[in-house]
Amino acid sequence: MRKISKLLALLLALVMVVSLFAGCGENENPDPTKKPNNTVGNNDPSTPKVEFPLEDPITFKMGVRGEKDYQELMEKCEWYKYLCEKTNVFIECVVLGSDAAGRLNTLLATGSAPDVVLGPITLTSNDIITMGDQGHIIPLNEYVEDKTLMPNYQRLLEAVPEALTKMVAPDGNIWSLAGISNTPATSWESPLTVNIDWLKQVPGYEDGKTFPKDLEEFTDVLRYFRDHDMNGNGDPTDEIPFLMVSSSRAPADAAANLQGLMNLWGISTKDGDNDYYVHIDEDDNVTLAPTTENYRDCLRWVQKWYKEGLLWENFFASVSSAEFSNVSGNTVAKWGFFNGANWFNNGPLLPDRTTPWRDAQTLVDPFDTGYDVTYYVNPAQTGNLNNFTVFSTCENPEILLAWYDQFLSLEGTLAVTNGMSNEWERYADAEDYRAYYEAYPTWHKDENGKYVYPSLDLDYKDMKQWDADLYDRYLEDHPTWGQIFNLNSVFKGVTPDEYLTDWSDHEYSETRVLGKWMEDHPEYFDHNIWPRPYATVEEAEELVMLWPSVKRVIGDWEVEFIKGEKSLDDDWEDYQQDLIDAGSEDMIEYLQAMWDRNNE
Repeated sequence: MRKISKLLALLLALVMVVSLFAGCGENENPDPTKKPNNTVGNNDPSTPKVEFPLEDPITFKMGVRGEKDYQELMEKCEWYKYLCEKTNVFIECVVLGSDAAGRLNTLLATGSAPDVVLGPITLTSNDIITMGDQGHIIPLNEYVEDKTLMPNYQRLLEAVPEALTKMVAPDGNIWSLAGISNTPATSWESPLTVNIDWLKQVPGYEDGKTFPKDLEEFTDVLRYFRDHDMNGNGDPTDEIPFLMVSSSRAPADAAANLQGLMNLWGISTKDGDNDYYVHIDEDDNVTLAPTTENYRDCLRWVQKWYKEGLLWENFFASVSSAEFSNVSGNTVAKWGFFNGANWFNNGPLLPDRTTPWRDAQTLVDPFDTGYDVTYYVNPAQTGNLNNFTVFSTCENPEILLAWYDQFLSLEGTLAVTNGMSNEWERYADAEDYRAYYEAYPTWHKDENGKYVYPSLDLDYKDMKQWDADLYDRYLEDHPTWGQIFNLNSVFKGVTPDEYLTDWSDHEYSETRVLGKWMEDHPEYFDHNIWPRPYATVEEAEELVMLWPSVKRVIGDWEVEFIKGEKSLDDDWEDYQQDLIDAGSEDMIEYLQAMWDRNNE
């Protein structure tokens, strides 16, 4: 029966791949290892391959997933206007809609594909490998190697050399550029934080500097949160002692889940489509966390907390992002401990730049679980795959890549995020815009050449006295590039060190706090992480069959273990056998091969 199911799944996977790119016809460059005609191969800094502004204007077509009127918004963006003048390069947006793969399929079939497609959410790694094999996209090896064409990208690769290895496909080609831009604040997947205002109310923790030392003490604090009116609203029953969600129910915040908690039990793992519970040990062995004693011991405590009502009542619910945000980010504190990555993003930033709710959140020193703590670091820190994919229809890829490199300077990254330097001065003739930018000005360089965010030194104004809809009109009339495309790392280029120096001058405290904590406690952080490497076509076809079965077994048993419907002692061996029957051993073999190839 299992062989029949596997065969049916394989046929389904093949149909999906074929249908995605069916009807595309023969490509003029079907050989995926064939270099593009106008390769660069130039490493002499004194003779740049591309000099801006170009003598004659050139327009590239850029495919973007979504439904916005990107073209209209982009032409209102001051950074884009400036870049057009600087480079003489213009962009025509191709809106791919929500079904980007289907739209691309049509464009490829008619020979009208864009020159470049943006973003990891548009093309998956499997799409990239398939399209490269079919010759629809060009390899970028020599462009990436050229130190004069993309100097800013070279700066990033020198700071994060792992990104270069990561974006190399099994055939040795670089089919798509990785984005290298992540703050320590977003790279640390699941720090445990506490509402310090609550903790100070617990006997023995009044100084705000003392934390639970072991699991028993931690559980006692949870019980205190459960039994007292911690938020002072007169209702002692609406407190959430520990805000976390189950890994088995596709939670709204994948970092604030059981997998993140397992950092405290020495298992660093991530809840993603292709790295669900994947762990790499110190000997470079790929394992599934649910096959380890660490996992079983962790579940014993989670079971205890669940039975005592110490976890969120919706722990097993498939809550929406809005529901989760309402609980985790409400201006009125509702939880005591929170296991999640976006802790500083909870609660509004008030006009006077105070963050009363966010300021109540404090990092918790790890407590003793009997295992060495190993925090997971987001693999995006070493490169977000599939950010910038150039199609074989592009006639001038060297110009396109040199244009893209403008975004990756610190100036470009700041402009993408916050607008042009002192952009508000451009609207001095409009009182409402001037008022807005005086309250929320963009960055500039000080006399020492450092990037600063001057709003910290200004008196804040209540923007409601000008126009309640001003911010919406500002976004409509003068959007920043980042607001238009909302693609995080695609158009940013900041090294980890820059985040803690120049870049952090205009950021809020989370970059400094988390970055400093990570620097002071390197022993807690596991950089030997699952990097989401490219799979071969064969590996991808097998894994697309195996993952659903293995995930279903883990999820079903996890619920029964935590609810006490199954015994972690008496039923453990049956659980392990179910994993094997679902194909876990075959899956690990494929993952191990991918990991070994990535480390060659």
